[in-house]
Amino acid sequence: MFIINLKKSVLITYLGVIFAVLSMYFAFAKMAFSDVDYMRYSLAFLVLSGVCDMFDGKVARMCKRDKEEKEFGIQIDSLADTVNFVVLPVVIMMSLRMICVWHVIIYAFFIICGISRLGYFNVHAGLDDPVKFYNGLPVTSTAIIYPVLGLLHGQIPDCTFNMIYIIATLITGLLFVVRIKVPKFKGIAYIIIPILAAILVTLLLVIK
Repeated sequence: MFIINLKKSVLITYLGVIFAVLSMYFAFAKMAFSDVDYMRYSLAFLVLSGVCDMFDGKVARMCKRDKEEKEFGIQIDSLADTVNFVVLPVVIMMSLRMICVWHVIIYAFFIICGISRLGYFNVHAGLDDPVKFYNGLPVTSTAIIYPVLGLLHGQIPDCTFNMIYIIATLITGLLFVVRIKVPKFKGIAYIIIPILAAILVTLLLVIK
């Protein structure tokens, strides 16, 4: 009756999108209620979305899938990544009133680079063998970059913080499309990264 795939091979991908939606909710809540600092909650959910992305491919490969399901997994993962790690960071920055003309130009550059990076990955991704190296910085890196920089919010002047965020966005967008080899997480990284993510979320919620 429905074309949506609810098999366990993609459920973690969907969970990551749910976290991204919650992140957007808190970002927009900050815009509506500027006296309440919801940005930290928004960044915390961005981190959780990144953790989901780290494990969704690993879980999917453990599931028995036919060729169509594998192809669907590749496409739905990239579509989710577009929302979670390309559009969401822009939404968070806009919630901080970073909306002048040159900000918007950088956002457009960042998003174009992000979707180009994902399109390149989709074309070159194998259906059976996971890649060992990424060409260009993975868009998932924004789940680390923006929350780490977000720890500076409230600790330094807003104008300085906004400048750091915008410069980081410009550089990150460029790194999405530069031909550099970035090793893919494997082995013990699947233990270390979630621990570091938990620490980062804790810091975001505790440090004011």
